[in-house]
Amino acid sequence: MELLNTELLQKMITKIVRTVVREELAKRGSLVDQKMFNRKDAARYLGVSGSYIDSVVKRGQLDPTLPGSGEFKFYLREDLDKFAESGKSYLKRVEK
Repeated sequence: MELLNTELLQKMITKIVRTVVREELAKRGSLVDQKMFNRKDAARYLGVSGSYIDSVVKRGQLDPTLPGSGEFKFYLREDLDKFAESGKSYLKRVEK
């Protein structure tokens, strides 16, 4: 019996989810093509508060691309997407 390649499965799921989410956002007219976000916009993009962004930065779970202070920290969309995906428990359950 062939073993399931969980790494490949995770990559496939991630690619499909990204595609579906982008298509849905485009339908709603809220597709974000912005590449870099300040703290406030990063929080809005992730659907969290600015203080939550501050706390995950402080814990080292998210690093600003251009570190500054407060509103002057900037984050790449790619890093925000990776952070959001890292918290998806359904991918972790698939691996078990």
